[in-house]
Amino acid sequence: MLTRRARGREFLLRPSKRTNRVIRYVLAVIASKWGLKIHAVTALSNHWHLCLTDPHGNIIEFQRDCHQFIARGLNAHHGEFESLWASDQTSRVVCEEPDDLIGKIAYTMANPVEAGLVRHGKSWPGVRSAWPCKPRVIRRPPRFFRGEDAGGKWPARAVLELTRPPEYDELSDDELAAVIAAAIEEREARFRAERDAAGLPFLGRREVLAQSRHDRPHSREPRFAISPRVACRNKWLRIERLRANHQWTADYRLALASWRAGDREVVFPAGTYQMRVVHGVSCAEAFG
Repeated sequence: MLTRRARGREFLLRPSKRTNRVIRYVLAVIASKWGLKIHAVTALSNHWHLCLTDPHGNIIEFQRDCHQFIARGLNAHHGEFESLWASDQTSRVVCEEPDDLIGKIAYTMANPVEAGLVRHGKSWPGVRSAWPCKPRVIRRPPRFFRGEDAGGKWPARAVLELTRPPEYDELSDDELAAVIAAAIEEREARFRAERDAAGLPFLGRREVLAQSRHDRPHSREPRFAISPRVACRNKWLRIERLRANHQWTADYRLALASWRAGDREVVFPAGTYQMRVVHGVSCAEAFG
């Protein structure tokens, strides 16, 4: 699951026909370019969530292109030039088991309810979709995205197609869809019950659409919290993965120290990206 927040928590992704169109169009084009499979997406006013599978190891390129073109497309529309996204790194959480991914899909889809914006997720006026749903054809937004007739490469239409999550081979499409729908409804119902018990209303579609793009939440954002990288309900598997991540970091630091000392034959651990792309270092083969 990927999460990225807007600059200063401002509502720079606030739903509108133009904003929704730009997000869907860029996501469709860039996911197709890099071969990623999208399972769920929700764009709130100041952040978005994506649940996906990256079969070709192109997640870094996907993040780079997707985020930069959403930002540039929206800035061009609004006549703005500042950064749209927060300077914090994109949160990327690896789901270790199939159930963990289903949990993140439910989290993504229920986010408008959890945030107290709408009582039911389906009422959210912005981008919010999960498999199964029909492929959506999005026309190229005007102005920034140039087609071939104007010397660009952006297609006149792009198809945003969400794909079935991996695993669960024993379940039919209808059965898996029911599992996902139940997980989303259970999470939404829990947050509705909590707000009702506390006497807290939901903001509602009209109020969401009436907000300025440069408004921001009044609540104070917690800082310096732990940023998880692994989603795993299985305690022992989670411990194993965290230990493996710790070992990877240690191996990387040793390799980097050797490289800085002049050893250009040192082998970095599998998964090294920037040193491989920028400096062409050798990396161990991935396995598992």
